[in-house]
Amino acid sequence: MSVSSPKTQLPHTTRQILGLFVLLGIACNASAFGCKHSKEINFSRSADDYTLVEVKALAGKLDVIGADTSEISVEGEVCSDEQTYVDQMDIIAEETGGSLILTAIIPYDNDDWYANYAHIDITVTLPHAMLLQLRDSSGDISVYEASVVSIDDSSGDIRVNDNATALELNDSSGDIDIRGNAGNLTISDSSGKIDIRDVEGNVIIPRDSSGDVEIDTVSGSVTIERDGSGGIDIENVQKWVTIDSDGSGDIEINSVEGDVEIGSDGSGTVSVSRVTGNFTVLSKGSGNIRSREIGGHISIPPRKS
Repeated sequence: MSVSSPKTQLPHTTRQILGLFVLLGIACNASAFGCKHSKEINFSRSADDYTLVEVKALAGKLDVIGADTSEISVEGEVCSDEQTYVDQMDIIAEETGGSLILTAIIPYDNDDWYANYAHIDITVTLPHAMLLQLRDSSGDISVYEASVVSIDDSSGDIRVNDNATALELNDSSGDIDIRGNAGNLTISDSSGKIDIRDVEGNVIIPRDSSGDVEIDTVSGSVTIERDGSGGIDIENVQKWVTIDSDGSGDIEINSVEGDVEIGSDGSGTVSVSRVTGNFTVLSKGSGNIRSREIGGHISIPPRKS
């Protein structure tokens, strides 16, 4: 027969005090991560007056939404720890030729600027076919059923869904997720994962320093000029696949209607299957090369002893 030890009961007053500290801790955390002072910005322009929209965002989220509309609508949520800083922040609209330029204003260089945090979340809603150029310093970018021709971003994740035109993207850090692009897709990236699905055109990656690259379902060709580190996974390509230079990480290529050529690969396993054309590896460091179901000629360097 086991005897259980009696549970120690805290006095009621002690429990109340501990509960108060817990609530105060939650409140402090909410204040630290919340928005103490804010304001909203809303304005619109007729889309008929413009052929291009440029968005120059700073810290904060940037959402672009293509819609069945004849207007360009801008919504901004300004946030900072002091009202005086909120009052200095804005989104301004300027016109140059047929372009509408939307610029976020956060006066970091002012002598009296000591904000602990400050950001502007921006949402732009406009016609599906209106061309856009996006420039952002930090914060996530989301694009949905729009026509973005370029994205220049420093940090933060980027997600693009059903973009209706060719897109050129330059990114320093953060993950990149593309789900549908009607036109050629060019991505230069320093760090973060790249995940690409459903491209009607060619995929070109001139530079990727680190992070995995996954590409699936491309109606054109895939070209990776220089990849530093991280795995590469490519499948369902209707033309050719070319990887000029890869530093480290496994390479897996599957279901290609044209040739597959790898210029130089430093380390990692190379696996290639179901290729209609030729399979070529010009230079290989360490790691195995595996192939199956290759329709054309196979040319690979001899295994090092």
